[in-house]
Amino acid sequence: MSVRPVQRRTLAVRAAIVLGGLASCGHGPLATPDRQPDAPVGPGTLIEARSDDGERQRFRIESVAADPKDRDGDVRLYGLSVLGADSTTWRPYCNPDLEGRSAAIPVLGSWNARGEPLPGTDLVTFACTSGAIGKCIRFGYKPWKVHDGISLQPYHAACIHMVRADYCGDGRPHTVDGTWIDIWDRLGIQTRDERDGHPEVFEAAWSPSGAAYLNVPRWSDDVADVVEDCPEHFAGRTSRDRSLAPSEVEQQLPEVLLYDARYIHSADRRVATP
Repeated sequence: MSVRPVQRRTLAVRAAIVLGGLASCGHGPLATPDRQPDAPVGPGTLIEARSDDGERQRFRIESVAADPKDRDGDVRLYGLSVLGADSTTWRPYCNPDLEGRSAAIPVLGSWNARGEPLPGTDLVTFACTSGAIGKCIRFGYKPWKVHDGISLQPYHAACIHMVRADYCGDGRPHTVDGTWIDIWDRLGIQTRDERDGHPEVFEAAWSPSGAAYLNVPRWSDDVADVVEDCPEHFAGRTSRDRSLAPSEVEQQLPEVLLYDARYIHSADRRVATP
């Protein structure tokens, strides 16, 4: 599965202003200062909000479409533009994803710079599909959903760390934008997809706190390159301490929810562009 892990682009609005919206959360239509609460959301809707760096800006919805990859049919992709400093020019807010689309997914909640969900928030986040929050929703780890009685919120949190190769769980990525990895999980939402002629190696096992076990980094062959960043986090939890297969990790580390493998040949880990 292809991942563009580094880009982090989110837009947060207060739920009191844009109430849920959120075809992706199963709520009603957006209410904004420029539209009545019962007005349909569509091209031309204006939103006053703050970007992920805290800057207050004006945004405009350019398009709304169902996500063709969503098996449940409850995710919508919003084309968003942001008003430039000249107060005249509109430009796309999101960087293009691997499909070349500049789009965002509205989701109730907000996240800090470490990728951790903030409790008790009244914000709605428009998460770009080129960033980790949006990617993980499209992978099927929808934080508002329950799968076989199990909340997917922790899976979404673990996925954010995995996509960014944020091994330490502190918001620092250890990857290159556009890197391809293979992912799977305990619930079978994603399954391992080993391809003939493209050998891969188990990389890491992930929890909501980051990598719970590191076998080999994504763009290095030495776990010490990562361990030096957070030695306490990885005490006894790397292949340098004990060699574990994914099945053994599942037995010994119950907090693990997701797994990924990196491709052995660097050409297979190529940096893809839209």
